[in-house]
Amino acid sequence: MSSPARRRRPAPLRTTPAVRVAAVLSFLYGVAAATLGVWLSVALATGRGLGADTHEYLVFRGVTTAIVFALLAGAVFVTEAFLVLRGARGIGVVVVAGIIAFGGLIGEVIEAVTGGDAASLAIGGGVIAAAALPAVLLLLPRGSRAAPTVSPGADPGTTPPGMIPPEITSPPRP
Repeated sequence: MSSPARRRRPAPLRTTPAVRVAAVLSFLYGVAAATLGVWLSVALATGRGLGADTHEYLVFRGVTTAIVFALLAGAVFVTEAFLVLRGARGIGVVVVAGIIAFGGLIGEVIEAVTGGDAASLAIGGGVIAAAALPAVLLLLPRGSRAAPTVSPGADPGTTPPGMIPPEITSPPRP
């Protein structure tokens, strides 16, 4: 096994327009999630705005869990937005968005089966789509920045731009 000092870092990935859109959406969703976490913290501390008795153990535990998850999700989304622009894969966004989408889909199905309001179902679907869209965009294929680009109109047998043919780099034979 190689030591950590010898491991090579993977080449940064290309920043495509889809990656830029995913980074912006991830940043905005992260700010919204962090804002929700801060708002819930203030509402829990002041006792106003939640519409529930937070002195009950399960209500208090549910609200504090929502606060922690919202703050962590916001931090992951915002941090990964900047890392993705620098060539990272964005696995944090994909994992957190998957958790949000999976949990949201379960909640939406339960709400639809129990006779939920159509407007509430539409809002929940919008939240799920907003969380999943950056993850879907980051899962699109993109090569590394170091990979040479080959134009689709190149003739077979010609060297792509930016590459040196092997006969030029090899030393002359006697």
